[in-house]
Amino acid sequence: MTEVDILVVGSGNAGFAAALSAKQSGDENVLLIGKCPEDWTGGNTYFTAGAYRTAHGGLDDLLYLVNNISAEQAKRIDLAPYTEKDFKDDLQRVCMGRTDEALGHALVADSNSAIRWLSENGIRFQLSFNRQAYEVDGRLKFWVD
Repeated sequence: MTEVDILVVGSGNAGFAAALSAKQSGDENVLLIGKCPEDWTGGNTYFTAGAYRTAHGGLDDLLYLVNNISAEQAKRIDLAPYTEKDFKDDLQRVCMGRTDEALGHALVADSNSAIRWLSENGIRFQLSFNRQAYEVDGRLKFWVD
């Protein structure tokens, strides 16, 4: 039997973040497990194609985080800011008003610092052109209504 100090159950984004945080807090013996088949590693994050919602100030606020955009391509992208208010409103809409206020606030307010922390720890992000962008008159438009 293997002994560990911290056992994290769930291999999705939340489980990964919990295990990484435990390791950074000084716990040397951390184990992350998931019950999914190996092809589905990543927990529920697998089913979202790794998509991650965050409040941001527009494309310039995200460029340093992503690794799939050339400088030339960036000139063709329209990505409006997604404010904390936008995020909160979407959270309320998607959850049909049943969002826990304190948890919702923490999720929204800390979303941008969370992706920065993940990026600083080796997680690579990409803009999801195939799921969230549309080409209109030669421009790549994200989050088009």
